[in-house]
Amino acid sequence: MTDGNVDANVATHPDDQAAASAVSVVIPVYNQQAYISDCLESLLRQTFTDFEVLAVDDGSTDDSAAIIAQIAERDARIRLVRQPNGGVSAARNTGLAHARGAWICFIDPDDYVADDYLRTLYDACDVAHDVPDIVMSTCIACDGERKVRQRFFPASFTACTMEEKKPLFHQLLDGSHLQPDGFVTAIGVPWGKLYRHAFITGNALRFDPQLSRMEDNLFNIQAFHDAHRIVYLDYAGYYYRVSDLMAHTFGGIRQGTFHHAIDECASLLDAYGLLDDEALYRAWNAEQLNLYFQELKAAAAGHPRRLRDARRACAQCMRALRPRMRRIDKRALSRGERIRYAALTNPMMNGAMATLLWTKLRRG
Repeated sequence: MTDGNVDANVATHPDDQAAASAVSVVIPVYNQQAYISDCLESLLRQTFTDFEVLAVDDGSTDDSAAIIAQIAERDARIRLVRQPNGGVSAARNTGLAHARGAWICFIDPDDYVADDYLRTLYDACDVAHDVPDIVMSTCIACDGERKVRQRFFPASFTACTMEEKKPLFHQLLDGSHLQPDGFVTAIGVPWGKLYRHAFITGNALRFDPQLSRMEDNLFNIQAFHDAHRIVYLDYAGYYYRVSDLMAHTFGGIRQGTFHHAIDECASLLDAYGLLDDEALYRAWNAEQLNLYFQELKAAAAGHPRRLRDARRACAQCMRALRPRMRRIDKRALSRGERIRYAALTNPMMNGAMATLLWTKLRRG
């Protein structure tokens, strides 16, 4: 994936030409004045101190940039990078372009980290006989005052071969894979990780600015495939604010925002031979179906007042998705998934599902 052409003005400090840091922390920022201070302050409390912060302001219209600049005056490790609004992928790519650290760490601006976060991940990089390309960890999901410790996988592990990496790819396609009930997110996120900078550069890894959905998963499909050694730590030092990052509307989904990402993902999975594995093949067919079913739900939600209009919109959605539904192998679906498949391919089932979805949405 290639980076877009971004003209970023970097606010420098007198010691800006100092030796490169061990870790470059990249934070894409857009209108996060309520949270960015907490995020940066958590980094300034780190027990590990050899890092720089690249806070990329992606054309914010609030006071985010001013808050970053104010905190940067106190600590020269923080660098404010400005660019016109281009989206989170473009902002992360800009951070990568300016990063000078041996390791790259992504943090989202409305999240924060424990005091030992960077130390714990960096210590796992110090493997004398075989340095990993990626070190990964889990998180604590925060929803208001409620905090729930997550476990992406049951225990720590190291993966080098494609066979050892299969659980990673499986969870990229099915977030519930190997996770306990009540899980909130999955391994496809870019945060909670350290990536070796030379590994990212050597494999030309970038986030696709054209994607508004699934760009994180696509980045990690490539990264997991190319990495010669991946270390997963059952450590939760990243605090992930669920309520804000999970909030979205059905508007973009109705416009098919998943389609480009699905096509890109299919190309990668095929190129890497991952669909030769039966479990991954089933997971990928189910993932496509689930994403298209979200479009059906969005179609029903777009007409909350009149059932007739909702049914008409769902029928139109079914017709529009017909070429894509032909790519799904019905034989690879579970019994419950086949009901959703029928709702997207059979006019009678489509009408019944539209009524059910519309009724449930009306009831809240």
